[in-house]
Amino acid sequence: MNALSQPATSAISLETRFGITDLYDAYSAALDEGRYRDWVSFFTDDAVYRLTPKENYDRNLPIAIIYCDGKGMIEDRAFTTVETTIAQPRSLRHFVTGVGVRAIVDGGYEVQANFLIVQTMLDRGTEIVMSGRYVDRVVHHGAGFLFARKTCVSDTLLYPTSVVAPV
Repeated sequence: MNALSQPATSAISLETRFGITDLYDAYSAALDEGRYRDWVSFFTDDAVYRLTPKENYDRNLPIAIIYCDGKGMIEDRAFTTVETTIAQPRSLRHFVTGVGVRAIVDGGYEVQANFLIVQTMLDRGTEIVMSGRYVDRVVHHGAGFLFARKTCVSDTLLYPTSVVAPV
C-alpha cells in the first residue's frame, strides 16, 4: 500500500490539522479573489507546482499542462496571469473538500484534497471549469504552513481557455 492510501490524521495534532486546512482555505480565497501575486506566497522557495491530467499522474508521466519549478517560475506564472491575460471577465470559485494528511514524511506532510472550480461570466450561467484532486507536500514554515509541492490532478484531458489562472 502506498503512503497516500492511509490517512495519518490521528498521528498529528489538531493545531497542525487546522493549520493545514487554513492553508487550503487561504489559497482558495486568494485565487477566488484574483490575488495572484498573493498566491505566490503560499509556496516555499524551491516549490514545484504542476497541473497535470489524471492519466499522466496515474502513469507517473512528467508531462504537465502547467509546470513551475521554483518560486521564480511561480512568480512568472502569477505575473503572466495578471499582466498579459486577455479574457472576458469572470468569477472563479474553488471548492476544496476532504483535506487529509495521508503521510508524515521528513520535513512535512503528504496531503490530498478534492477540488471543484466553477466560473460565472456576465453573459452565461455558472459552469464547471475543472474537477480533480490536489496531491501536495506541505511543510511547516514560521507560524504557518506552505506548499513545497502542489500537484493539481485534473479529472479530464479537456481544458477550457480559463486554465491560464492557477488551479
